[in-house]
Amino acid sequence: MVKRHSFFLFLIFIFLILSWGCQSRVEPVAPHFLKDSITTGYVLKRQKDRVEKIKNLKSFTRTTFLSHKLKQSFRQTLAVQDSKSIRVDTFGLFGQTVGVFTHHKGRTVFFDPANGRYFAGPKVQNLMYKILGIRLDFSEYLRIFIGYIPRLEFLKVLSSRLNSDRTQYILQLTDIQRGGSVTIQFSAMTLLPLEMVRKLGPRTIYSVTWQGYEKIGDHNLAHLVTLSFPEKKETIRIKYKNPVINQKLPLDTFQFMKASSSNKNQ
Repeated sequence: MVKRHSFFLFLIFIFLILSWGCQSRVEPVAPHFLKDSITTGYVLKRQKDRVEKIKNLKSFTRTTFLSHKLKQSFRQTLAVQDSKSIRVDTFGLFGQTVGVFTHHKGRTVFFDPANGRYFAGPKVQNLMYKILGIRLDFSEYLRIFIGYIPRLEFLKVLSSRLNSDRTQYILQLTDIQRGGSVTIQFSAMTLLPLEMVRKLGPRTIYSVTWQGYEKIGDHNLAHLVTLSFPEKKETIRIKYKNPVINQKLPLDTFQFMKASSSNKNQ
């Protein structure tokens, strides 16, 4: 009788262990779910805090440029430092570097490796349009590529609401310096930005969508970023591949060796 009772207890013990082992892992609860309510200030501060933790980013990308004149796609590498500096290397069909754009310390430079020449100033925008079919002001849009909201420090909240299915927070804001309206949609689950539209009166200046968020270490990064300019009928779509966050970049990442005056064009 004792042996039979011991065997029965042993079976119960095994069953409990197996049941415990098959339980799903309990995911941590998002901090805002522990609050009775959240403010728009809290939502925007979360954006600032999140991006400030991303000191730098490096990734392979497939970048598509769409305009009314052409559509082209390039393999590129992208490096971003402190939301202020960016480097974009563009590669040809056979893997050769066909051009390098950098924006660093407020200065944009294009390097032409085939001819060993570099260009700065207004010529860079013209070269960008010639090569890519689009012009882009890095100082305005650089932050978008790491999931940050441009000019966040100048935005004032006018109103906020949940969408009909309660999956998104929608904030209506105004730019206190430039004027115009800004609408931002955030995931109600994660508070990550999903879409932003900037308008000036009835005109849509540009829109951004952040899609395909994935966890890279402790950081959430949108792996597909789309920046559109409806009036110009221009779109940039960047898809990240194997991004790396907060790994030290070489000191010369955003700088070129000074060229002689004979191959320098201002």
